[in-house]
Amino acid sequence: MSTVDFIQRSLEFTHAALIDARNGSDEQLHFVPEQGSHSIAWCLWHTSRVEDLIMSRVMGEPQVWSEQWAERSGLPFDGFGTNMSDEDAQQVHISDMGALAGYQDAVFERTAHFLAAASDEDLEREIPARNGSESVGEAISLHMMGHFNGHRGEINTLRGMQGMPTVMAAQGTH
Repeated sequence: MSTVDFIQRSLEFTHAALIDARNGSDEQLHFVPEQGSHSIAWCLWHTSRVEDLIMSRVMGEPQVWSEQWAERSGLPFDGFGTNMSDEDAQQVHISDMGALAGYQDAVFERTAHFLAAASDEDLEREIPARNGSESVGEAISLHMMGHFNGHRGEINTLRGMQGMPTVMAAQGTH
């Protein structure tokens, strides 16, 4: 299995979990426990925005996120959740989950399109990063695969606190 194939399979799993995490009522998706945390809705918005930012750097294209997506979903146009205080994160409210789902799907589709044409050599290309540069493969594996699965765990914790099943609860039972 090539590195690109591995990344494709890993992101397909991660994306499927994030899509499944959309399931729930508005109250469930915006639930924040007394001890503080992010909501499931915040995690969905944040992971989509991070992927959009990374892939726009990787592909040298504008972000999918636009003022129209922000307006439709009720989310801020600026920012993507990083360095946001817990108090500010807890105020993030998605007014139209269908709009966020459309944005997520567009971001996931763009990533899949890039990976379908990518080679392992393409993953070695250096792109700008916060502290210098990193390879395309590092950006995807560290910031998308690893980081997003951390948020998947957070989502499952929040779902469990509300008596909801984990995302992709039936995964691997066939």
